[in-house]
Amino acid sequence: MAAREGDLLTTGHACDGTTNLATSLVRTVKANGIYGAVQGTPTVTHLVPPIIPPCSSHVAFLNKGSTNVKIGGIPWGRTTDSADSGAMILTSLNVLVNGL
Repeated sequence: MAAREGDLLTTGHACDGTTNLATSLVRTVKANGIYGAVQGTPTVTHLVPPIIPPCSSHVAFLNKGSTNVKIGGIPWGRTTDSADSGAMILTSLNVLVNGL
């Protein structure tokens, strides 16, 4: 399903296990009235564990998107696509991007 601004992802690290996508790099296509998120879209600032505590804040990115469906020439993200050190988990419930 289509990834959009604000959609939820797992971070793949311990301090903040989930976060959301921030503003998409390209804002021309919407899914369910929300701008689609493309590869390279940043996450909201969240905590990542350092080697020595306490956790520090960082921004990560949507790392992958569809190879066939693009917005402005950039791959459109989908459920299960890589983001931060985790993956997209909560995206549009009814807009498919290349079958996902």
